[in-house]
Amino acid sequence: MSFSVHTFEIGGEGKGFAFHENIGEGQDIYFLGKFPEGILEPKLIAESIFGEVVSSLESSKIIDNYDKFEDALKAGNMEGRKHLGSSQLVPEIVIALFDFHNLYLTQSGTSEAYLVRGTNVSQISETPESGDDLFKNILSGQVTIGDTVLLATNRVLRFVTTAQLADVFSRDNFIDAVNIFRHKLSTASDEDMLVTAIGIGKKDEAPSGSGFLSKVVSKVAGQEQSEQEGVSPAETPKPKVQDDIVDDFVVEDQEEPAKPVQPVQSPEPLPEQQYASEQQFSEQPVAVERGPGLIQKIKNFRPKKNLLIIAGVLIGLFLLVLGIRAISGYESADVQVMREELSIAREALVQADAFLLQGERQSASEYLQKAETSVQSILSSKSKNFRSDAQFLLADIQEKKLQVENAKKVIPQLLADLGVKNDNLEASGLLHLKGNLFVHDLRNVYKTVRNIVEKGLPISDKETILASSTREDQNSILFITDSPRIVEYREGLITPMGTEDETWKTGIDIRTYGRYAYILDPVENQIWKYERRRTKYSPASAYNKGADLSRAVSFAIDGAIYILSDDGTLQKLFRGEKANYAFKELPSTPFSGKNLKIYTSAELDFIYVLDPDNSRILVFVKGDNFATYKKQIIFDLPDARDFFIDNSGQRANVLTKDKIYEFSL
Repeated sequence: MSFSVHTFEIGGEGKGFAFHENIGEGQDIYFLGKFPEGILEPKLIAESIFGEVVSSLESSKIIDNYDKFEDALKAGNMEGRKHLGSSQLVPEIVIALFDFHNLYLTQSGTSEAYLVRGTNVSQISETPESGDDLFKNILSGQVTIGDTVLLATNRVLRFVTTAQLADVFSRDNFIDAVNIFRHKLSTASDEDMLVTAIGIGKKDEAPSGSGFLSKVVSKVAGQEQSEQEGVSPAETPKPKVQDDIVDDFVVEDQEEPAKPVQPVQSPEPLPEQQYASEQQFSEQPVAVERGPGLIQKIKNFRPKKNLLIIAGVLIGLFLLVLGIRAISGYESADVQVMREELSIAREALVQADAFLLQGERQSASEYLQKAETSVQSILSSKSKNFRSDAQFLLADIQEKKLQVENAKKVIPQLLADLGVKNDNLEASGLLHLKGNLFVHDLRNVYKTVRNIVEKGLPISDKETILASSTREDQNSILFITDSPRIVEYREGLITPMGTEDETWKTGIDIRTYGRYAYILDPVENQIWKYERRRTKYSPASAYNKGADLSRAVSFAIDGAIYILSDDGTLQKLFRGEKANYAFKELPSTPFSGKNLKIYTSAELDFIYVLDPDNSRILVFVKGDNFATYKKQIIFDLPDARDFFIDNSGQRANVLTKDKIYEFSL
């Protein structure tokens, strides 16, 4: 299995180290570490800990790789205690061992690791509990071709979203993906962070564009090898650096420090190409140490230890452990229960996959729920046993759920930023009229022409807008206010409208159909129907003749009226009479709440539900007696407030506090 590996550092002036060693066929170990100010000789500590771990792995006679890695970490912990002692300063370290498609991982401090698989991003590490040992937890799981494993000395998800990570690493060119990722991190954060991105079977194509910054250190023989061949230390070859480096670097061998290389001027990079330089690892482990503002040292490193002594000690410890296990002869009851739960989860996942291939989505969903229940029981336990296996399984379950429920994750594109017209905008409604989008808050309406936002137009100085709707044939927008009354907007003109009643009925939502306006009024358990006449509206007539509207939050009209309640239920009225109608085959994650919105039209074959709490749009097929679940579109937009679907059903617009986004359905 081939790896494409790149390491970079952003922000701060801390010291970071990145090592890599191949310890056997298909076995590679990676070390990433940062040491806080106050820890003396961080380079020596980093080399010593990594050296002990590598030496233990190379000399170990243990067959099981999990146990072998665990023993190696014990050696690393002993070395860490030797250097750090009782210091309260904890370095951020991640150690990852790949054995073909198996991954074993541990970390210390606040460092974290992530698995990017398709559109799913999972954190595959957890902050260890305090104690004397650096490494307390071990993750184990499997990686596949196309996965990306991220090792970081800080929390990446504080600065980028999971959707951004999935989008970036979906690119074919892994170098481009890493550099875009670095650019996003560097612009979002000024914190000191060291990151290694490992692409499983990813392509490393040559970057394009004259402004692309790159740095490659080629493989050279170490000092020990040079001396054996009769070459003096002063004559030891230095790492060869490409001529097109556009950054400040100092390259030195193991003995003699080199002078800084003068930066080479290059053409001005394009905006999207202003990404930081990359470190490509050779087969020799490379240590990276960063000083103020630039990478200062690149050195070949190989631990020098008495392997025979260490091997003897480890073998003795191993035999002691075997003896203790032989005497005890059993696992604790809790461990046995968790092992059984893990087995149940794996079997249920296999069964779900089989049902999914047969098209039996309901059965597949039931088995996935069974698998998730078993996994959650492991993750919720106080024991650390099998926790990493459970995290990997949970990522697989979540990915399979998306397939079962025909879910699609999208990356919304910003269409218009209304904050440029009003810094304090709190948008509440989104409307489409004659090819343009309109947004309103509690007082004003804003017209947008693609990304251009016009100045807000006040509907009233004293009244508050409760809801709005469009009337396409009249090229107008209707607003219902808390007066209560209806105000019409047409081509920039605001007109308060009257009714033949003494006062208007109030409500929480308004819709139009033909020349009629309908107002949803849960308090009176009614939908009020008004006819638009030449200069005013008719008296209100009660439309509802049997539906319970007490929990209604939104409604839509296509000839019939569909009413959505805050408990996620659906009702239908036709000519005022309640029809036998409901949702069918709902997704596993329920939807409810006061912020739900429903949308459809006479031109659409589907009913759409905006579920802001779960950042998704649910799509249901209109039927005679049911609205049957078809799919869901998941987007990463917090605080979604309203939405619009075009008449083709191909594109959606979503409104947040002060922005409009769009994406394909």
